Amino acid sequence: MSTTSTTPVNPIVIQMPYPYSPSPSNTSIHPTSIHPILSPTTNHELPSVTEFFLNLNQKYNCNNVYSKFENAFLEEEIMVNAIKDLTDEQMIKLGIVKIGWQKNIRQAAQRY
Repeated sequence: MSTTSTTPVNPIVIQMPYPYSPSPSNTSIHPTSIHPILSPTTNHELPSVTEFFLNLNQKYNCNNVYSKFENAFLEEEIMVNAIKDLTDEQMIKLGIVKIGWQKNIRQAAQRY
């Protein structure tokens, strides 16, 4: 006579080190595209400083108002993703003296 156990069976879970890539074909997949928790708050590619200011000129339909700040940002080696953290004093040092310009630039930089 055989006896069958009624005890529940607990599955064994094996966790692979992250990021796990079982084959070379998976190396092109970015980990944030697989795992929603690891996804960055934004998925916008970081533009160059030149592109950033050109986009602002186009958005606000102005004639190179924002592009004139490009050299100051390049000289100070400020990347677009750091713009949102600049203080008012730092903005003024970079030549951005108008409050409206400061707000527009910070608002555009928030997406990066």
